[in-house]
Amino acid sequence: MREPALGIGAWQVQLPSAVNARQPETLRADQRPQSQERATKRLVTTPLDVLVVDDDESSRELISIAVHSFGHHCRVAVDGTDALRLLAEQAADLVISDWDMPGMNGAELCQKVRGSGDDEERYTYFIIMTAFDDRAHLLAGMAAGADDFQRKPVSFDELEARLLSAGRVVDLHRRLASRTATLRDDSTRNYLASRTDALTGVGNRMRLDEEIATLLSRAQRYGHKCSLAICDLDFFKSYNDHFGHVAGDEALRRVADGMRANLRSADALFRYGGEEFVILLIEQPLADAERAMERMRAEIEGLDIPAANGGPLTLSVGVAEIDTRTDQTPEQWIARADQALYAAKAGGRNRVVSTLPPPLE
Repeated sequence: MREPALGIGAWQVQLPSAVNARQPETLRADQRPQSQERATKRLVTTPLDVLVVDDDESSRELISIAVHSFGHHCRVAVDGTDALRLLAEQAADLVISDWDMPGMNGAELCQKVRGSGDDEERYTYFIIMTAFDDRAHLLAGMAAGADDFQRKPVSFDELEARLLSAGRVVDLHRRLASRTATLRDDSTRNYLASRTDALTGVGNRMRLDEEIATLLSRAQRYGHKCSLAICDLDFFKSYNDHFGHVAGDEALRRVADGMRANLRSADALFRYGGEEFVILLIEQPLADAERAMERMRAEIEGLDIPAANGGPLTLSVGVAEIDTRTDQTPEQWIARADQALYAAKAGGRNRVVSTLPPPLE
């Protein structure tokens, strides 16, 4: 015997004979036959957020009742423009849209949903429903990005089956999105870890090489002012020999923390190797950089870390402003700062020495 149908305008949903078509409340899940309910419980996983789009009020209400009866959440939109507004407020797992609507048809709505870029984070399954049964409309709907294409009238069981299929696809995309997010987080952590000194937590040599190359390129192109300082802890080998390497590691951490606390947010600190640190002083000409490093030197001395000679652990610093005439590579810039550091060491240590660019010929 043919099942009774609910027909409203262009919509006609075939309902099981056990359901009273004149009383929509009989579509509730608790009113279904027990065998159907048990089967649904086996198949339904996570409830979907469904958006039904149709310009016919009766059709919207009918499909909304059916969707709710399947255990899903449902919102309704009166046309394509209203649907886009609702999707902008909150994405949907599934859109069920009529094809024939004023202003924007179902295929055009699907194209806009696909073009919004939301699929990168949350996939929206799209079903176009229509009374058209020709091949041209089928191909046009799929070309617009639809996942399923359902001709009207559609039976109650057929609609539920399509939502079950949509649920499996949406669930797969959710799991893939979760896995992708985990991989992205792991990649970010690994990237940062590979560019961070494990002992002090400041940037390492790899990160310095990347950032100094970028600064040099900007200075050569735009004429930006920037200075580089090489800082070396005085007599640190004697410190390790006297107090041990565990104490030496703790001293390096304290020095790195003191340096970091006395830098501007725009500046960058790196461990260059052993007891040497490099500081990039962004947009600071030589005179400003020299004053900043003098404050840094005093800060490290003020930590009162006992040195092997009985006094506090101190810092020698060499500073060089970038000179695009002579500093064609990062190594040339670093070499000039290193020469200034040697001068600071030769001059008695615990001091800041800067080097001027060579005069124009």
